[in-house]
Amino acid sequence: MRAQDSAGEAVLKKTKQTFSDGDVIFREGDTSDTAYEIVSGTVEIGKQGGDGTVKLARLSAGEWFGEMGALDHSTRNATARAAGDVTVNAIARQDFLEGVRDQPDMAMSIMSKMAERLRTADSKLAGVAPNDSIAGVAPAQLAVAEESAEGDPAKSADTGFWDRLLGFKGVERPEKIKIQVAPLFGDDDGQATKRVIKALERRKGVKVRFFKKGLKVDPDAHPEDQAKAADAAARRVLADTDSDLLIWGEVPTPGLTMHLKFVSFAAWNQDPAGNFGPKAMLPLVADFDKNFADFLYAVSLAATVPKSEAKAATLARDLALALDNARAAFETPPGGMTRRERGAIHLCYANALATVASQGGEPALFGRAAKTYRECLAVIGENELTHDWASAQKNLGATLQSLAERDNNDDVLGEAADALRSALKVLNKDDDALEWAATQNRLGEVLFRLDFESGDTTMLKHALGAYQSALQVYTRAKTPMRWAEVMNNFAQVTQVLGEQLKNAEALEKAAQACRAALEIRTKAKAPLLWASTQNNLGSSLFLLGKLTKNETHLLGAAEAFGLASSLYQSRGMGKMASVAEKNLSHVNQLLAQSQPKGPPEMDWEKDE
Repeated sequence: MRAQDSAGEAVLKKTKQTFSDGDVIFREGDTSDTAYEIVSGTVEIGKQGGDGTVKLARLSAGEWFGEMGALDHSTRNATARAAGDVTVNAIARQDFLEGVRDQPDMAMSIMSKMAERLRTADSKLAGVAPNDSIAGVAPAQLAVAEESAEGDPAKSADTGFWDRLLGFKGVERPEKIKIQVAPLFGDDDGQATKRVIKALERRKGVKVRFFKKGLKVDPDAHPEDQAKAADAAARRVLADTDSDLLIWGEVPTPGLTMHLKFVSFAAWNQDPAGNFGPKAMLPLVADFDKNFADFLYAVSLAATVPKSEAKAATLARDLALALDNARAAFETPPGGMTRRERGAIHLCYANALATVASQGGEPALFGRAAKTYRECLAVIGENELTHDWASAQKNLGATLQSLAERDNNDDVLGEAADALRSALKVLNKDDDALEWAATQNRLGEVLFRLDFESGDTTMLKHALGAYQSALQVYTRAKTPMRWAEVMNNFAQVTQVLGEQLKNAEALEKAAQACRAALEIRTKAKAPLLWASTQNNLGSSLFLLGKLTKNETHLLGAAEAFGLASSLYQSRGMGKMASVAEKNLSHVNQLLAQSQPKGPPEMDWEKDE
């Protein structure tokens, strides 16, 4: 039974320890069995990166450290070192857990400091040089318990308590990514397929299954036909097994390498930077080592487009560290690979970098991904207009677009447009329908953004042409969300063009496109997208009402802005709500100006 103070509160059992300048209190990778409270002195927290230690925090008297490891009993993810003479109170894990159970005020204080340090660490790790470690750059997940507790009832109970105590009801708990591995074509003895499965087994955040039936694809068919058939078959398997990713591929003669491909269940409905298309290929030597097993794990995570917030939480938690561990394989590829295979490894690594960058919106990582895409293009060569070359150009364009939008850099935006146009030299509607449409949509977005600075209506017309091309593939029946996205984008450009040309027909078409998008982007299914399109509808109707002096359009604009503002306010999105409210005030001012001044004219006055 633990001691109590005079007020009856449980008192933590503490052991005083002292350290001299430079002493290591615990190292990265050590077992976590103790939390620490600083009595006096300063403690530095650092994490090992590619070129040395990244200093994450300097803590002083009254602050805690090591508490995250004490909570989930995982290994230490950083090193704590004394900066000068230091005295600490060491609290054993079990005593610490009992303390946070019995003293909620202490628990809330620890949580607040821990969240603050996580945010600071993310910022510092995000700013490292291109060759530094990227582990930990993904957004900090406040649900701090790791899946290393799986299978241990005591640990599971601790993490459940912590979540309940701190009220993390709105934070999705990570859910394992389900991966199916189909037999590889040409793998007659099944050893290559088994090696792939073994490399992914017992990996954090994934559950691997062998799909014994295999994909019903003709191995002798034309590569284009084979890829389409495999993609369609893989999606049926993923739907039937409720899985997220399917890995298939071949072992080409003479059996020294394997070419792996990835099909993600949710990929057709999204197009993030770093997206793996159905033809993306990861080459591995038949007897690949641990480094390339790490590389396969990282690429598998990056190739998964999450279909739920819980899956996204898993990727945010695990992908950055997995990719950091995979860097050794990328930097020392095995000899004997063809130029295409070396280019494919560059492409896979760049895609994974771009995916991690998208998770945290980190400019440093976007820049590193762009650099790797350029290296990939140098390896493949411009004279070889292969699909990999086009995919690298497409993803380079998407990565540069993300960079440009963060820095408001029109030069980088122009480079993005050039990369996307280059990709369209190879991609075509018949053989690469979804990738072609996604590239057209991105090109439209980039051209629209460039118009804001140049005021060039020609740029807007090219953007409209790109959107119209995308709508040849994206249909309301087959890809409703992508169709609605392009319709919303089309409405924005048409609205701006209509305003510049003072063209009521264009503004009416913009409003029609918004209404069509809202039939898919409903408030129930996609509330934030619904509010965004409502805002666009309000803008179109406001400009139309202003141009035509039609009060009905202005009333429609007021309704749309009001709906958007209400949604943003309910979500606590003050900045977005403020924009919608400002737009609404402009509409109300115009409505007030359109009202007749003074008392209405009487009938007998008209007669006179």
